[in-house]
Amino acid sequence: MSTISYPCKRWYSLTLLALLSFFSCIKTPAPAPQPVELTGWLSDVKKNHPRLILQENRLEEIKQLRKTDPLLDQYINACLSRANTYATKPLLERVLTGPRLLSVSRELLIRSYCLSFAYRFTRDEKYLSAAVNNLKAVCAFSDWNPSHFLDVAEMLHGVAIGYDWLYQDLSKADREILREGMKKHGLNEYQKRGGEWWNKAENNWNQVCNAGLIVGALALAETDPTYAQELVPKAISNLSVALKNYAPDGLWYEGPAYWSYATEYLCYGMAALQTAKGNMQGLEQYPGLRETGLVPMICASPNYSFLNFADAGENSRSDASPAFLFLAKTYNNPNISNYYHEVIKARNLLAHPLAVLWYQAPNSTTTARTLDQYFRGKVEVVTFRSAWNDPNALWLGIKGGVNGSEHSHLDLGNFELEAGGVRWAKDLGSDDYNLPGYWTMGVGGKRWTYYRLNSFSHNVPLLGNQNQYELATAKFIQTDLNQANPSATLDLTDAYRNFSSKSTRKVSLINKRSAFLIEDEFILTKNTEVAWGMMTANSIEVQKGGKAILRNATITTRTLEVEVVSPQGAEFSVESAVQKAPEKLNTGHSRLMIRLPNQTGNIKVIVKLTPKS
Repeated sequence: MSTISYPCKRWYSLTLLALLSFFSCIKTPAPAPQPVELTGWLSDVKKNHPRLILQENRLEEIKQLRKTDPLLDQYINACLSRANTYATKPLLERVLTGPRLLSVSRELLIRSYCLSFAYRFTRDEKYLSAAVNNLKAVCAFSDWNPSHFLDVAEMLHGVAIGYDWLYQDLSKADREILREGMKKHGLNEYQKRGGEWWNKAENNWNQVCNAGLIVGALALAETDPTYAQELVPKAISNLSVALKNYAPDGLWYEGPAYWSYATEYLCYGMAALQTAKGNMQGLEQYPGLRETGLVPMICASPNYSFLNFADAGENSRSDASPAFLFLAKTYNNPNISNYYHEVIKARNLLAHPLAVLWYQAPNSTTTARTLDQYFRGKVEVVTFRSAWNDPNALWLGIKGGVNGSEHSHLDLGNFELEAGGVRWAKDLGSDDYNLPGYWTMGVGGKRWTYYRLNSFSHNVPLLGNQNQYELATAKFIQTDLNQANPSATLDLTDAYRNFSSKSTRKVSLINKRSAFLIEDEFILTKNTEVAWGMMTANSIEVQKGGKAILRNATITTRTLEVEVVSPQGAEFSVESAVQKAPEKLNTGHSRLMIRLPNQTGNIKVIVKLTPKS
């Protein structure tokens, strides 16, 4: 038998030691988490993926329905087109805008929805690859900017959707990357912040943060059940604080523009609970939710421009929120889904993947829409119109409510008017959220020094050339609607408490719904100037005798005739609305004004506005 020589033995020993040393340095990968038995609140959670909003049987239904429904086919093609665009975009980077990562979170969210849907619908690997790369990129961020927690909520939502919808085709390694990202940057941050203000806020932060948590925690229910067991029931309870503000008529007090943000997230959370647990945990039963899907439709003009109160962006218009379709289905109201289809067509917008999953075909057997509407609640609104489905119809909205709520302006009694396709009286909307003191509200708050937020830019009376009282409230005390000459009267006494013992504004649609009459009445308690103002982006020609003509530069055949009915002898003037940076400049805007100095006693200012073509 042969033997190993000494040099060979030495080489063999050294080689063996080297190999042992090499393998000892290799870290054994952690085993993939195994699903655990779900108990307690999670006992009825769907075991498999997808469990969040997307359902396999619904996907198959859509594929079949597409063959005979050209509108659905159009929506699907739009989603695939969006996915093609996102598939070639550079990966996202952690770049803040001011204190916010929100734009990056929102971009990840829409990419996740479009790419994940496109892959599930077509099985084309390019969508899977692009989705995974985008999801892994944000999971590699140092954090999701928890100092502005909306950023975390939206990012967690986006990663959870991709994880859940793509789960069966993700590699084990990629599942772990996404799972760890959701835990580290999302769910662990929620656990640390259970006492922060937004948990039980009344505003949109509540729906966004709590619904984002619901979606994220349910995505990991079978591997990391503690998050869902502990956090989701609290999130459902927390939502009740905000949901009370939809009562009684569905109006969202932060304005129609913020309605989309708050209500979309509520729908995400409700839909995730429905598909994961089989029910919405009673969220759908809150007063006002049955009606809320109609609010953006009613608060939008014939050309889909919003009654732009609160911190809405300038010239905000009704969007094609997929929430319309979810609410239409939940409450069996085709008027809501019909409006979604109407907006998509009229504004040439692209459908969201959830509009495909929640799709309902247009329905011709719907109830008639009323011309006038009164919304009660924390903020109150009355709208008038001369007709539906006429882009040239007259439309006016006026708001009451509170000056001291989130995103509010000092604008009680503000009205906006549209006719002939022209917005004649407008609200400029929000300014830059990063302005110093923008969120310092209350009496004497820095917020009220900014032109777009104070009374001087709004279509409201001014007494003593001062802002309205910062904490004032105003309710409608008379509403005679849906008749030949509808009207509504708003009690503004609290807004002008320092100058008047009684203040009201009455708006009427007169002359067979062809003109508006605005009547302001005051019982003054001191000698003061009384002013009437209206913001416009149209040219103004002032004429003697208390008259003015507004002309639109684009639709040259349209004009608005404005006339002082009372007091006799009052004349119009024009004032600039232009401001200096860093505030928005308001270029091209001006104010049609009436100024009545040294007024005492009972004062009535009546203005008639008549659109002409």
